[in-house]
Amino acid sequence: MAEIAVLLVLKKIAIALAGETLSFAKPLLAKKSELVAALPVDMKLISTELELIRAFLKEIGRKGWKSEVIETWIGQVRRLAYDMEDNVDHFIYVVGKHNEIGSWWDYMKKIAKKPQRLFSLDEIAGEIKRIKQELKQLSESRDRWTKPLDGGTDIPAGSYETEKEIYLPGHDYSISDEELVGIDKNKQTLISSLTFEDPSLRIIAVWGMGGIGKSTLVNNVYKNEGSNFDCRAWVSISQSYELEDIWKKMLTDLVGKEFDPGTMDSAELRVKLINSLDKKRYLIILDDVWMADVLFRIKEVLVDNGLGSRVIITTRIEEVASIAEDSCKIKVEPLGDHDSWHVFCRKAFPKVENHICPPELHQCGINIVEKCDGLPLALVAIGSILSLRPKNVDEWKLFYDQLIWELHSNENLNHVEKIINLSYKYLPDYLKNCFLYCAMFPEDYLIHRKRLIRLWIAEGFIEQNGTCSLEDIAESYLRELVRRSMLHVAQKNSFGRIKCIQMHDLVRE
Repeated sequence: MAEIAVLLVLKKIAIALAGETLSFAKPLLAKKSELVAALPVDMKLISTELELIRAFLKEIGRKGWKSEVIETWIGQVRRLAYDMEDNVDHFIYVVGKHNEIGSWWDYMKKIAKKPQRLFSLDEIAGEIKRIKQELKQLSESRDRWTKPLDGGTDIPAGSYETEKEIYLPGHDYSISDEELVGIDKNKQTLISSLTFEDPSLRIIAVWGMGGIGKSTLVNNVYKNEGSNFDCRAWVSISQSYELEDIWKKMLTDLVGKEFDPGTMDSAELRVKLINSLDKKRYLIILDDVWMADVLFRIKEVLVDNGLGSRVIITTRIEEVASIAEDSCKIKVEPLGDHDSWHVFCRKAFPKVENHICPPELHQCGINIVEKCDGLPLALVAIGSILSLRPKNVDEWKLFYDQLIWELHSNENLNHVEKIINLSYKYLPDYLKNCFLYCAMFPEDYLIHRKRLIRLWIAEGFIEQNGTCSLEDIAESYLRELVRRSMLHVAQKNSFGRIKCIQMHDLVRE
């Protein structure tokens, strides 16, 4: 979140230092003290330092550094970024107020938040100077306190398996048939897509938010139906994928563990894969795909040999799922109340006959299940933890009251948070502030599209692109967040346009 706060203030400083703004500001600054006249230079110096800090924040995010020192330092950066944003807003507003010239002033009012009280340029200059000094001290303290952490846990950019072990500890797709609840329709649709008589190669997409059970569903079908194919492979993809690594994993699964791709280059791997698939009916699972680009590149080796081969992809992003035909797209939705309760009780009371919840725990159990909002990953993880806790009301009420803390701190539960956070981690910068802003609305609140768009624009989150209006750009941001399964559509109007959206409870927390 600090990274996004820094990004936003960098954009605001760029606007404040833009040619048109400065042309209006120069006559005003020339009449003031030396400190005020130095405002543009000071803001430029602050911008330069913030760019380096943002790069550092991105680096520690990629490397997965975790420590109290780092967290404290990031908190200080965030507070300073907010202070700077407020002062840049004051500066833009004061300059614009003294030069109320038609559309230019209207545009500036959209960019800058109106101060609660109108600061003078002298006050703004004093604050900017203070921030510049504190920023310098922050940079010095970073070097002083984070040097010992340089040997921290690193996540190699191209190693998804390493990343997966760190972000998804203990995650297991292997769930027995009787434990699969509420997915009968999707499971049958997926099986039908595999056994459909069309002999041409078919790509099937299973998509939905993180933790919704996409990989669990596909793995179950993969185990039960895989024997109907001559060969099969399961490959985990990521944002930081390497095509050669994907092809090597596919070959190892398809040809057998004894096969060693060794030092084969891309061309050799491509030929070997095409030859291996040419005369066989194959099933390939591409799990956790984030970009359509990877599918277009992998398709080079997917031979359409007329034998009824199938490729299944799982993804959180609708745009990626769109590579499949509409009849082969399966959206996995949250579980309903009845199925959610059933999944939770199976895990919370594994030794009780028929997994029945004791009457005294019923209401507390319902409260916990409601907080999970139909997310199978959370229901299974929380139910499993509660199966080990004393079965009394006080214990369960305490767990519910500190549920979010448990998800963040309990090593047996924090993989739920990390799986959900992966979606946020891979959001483009221009969407992060818009997404975080939605968490300001109350739980289960229906957020109206028009109101949200206006609020985003008022906060300065929307950038002008070409000749499109800010309203149109904001709406495209909203649609993209929906396509990425970060927000879900609660209502549509009579024209099929988004009317209201909601944020999943756990995502919001």
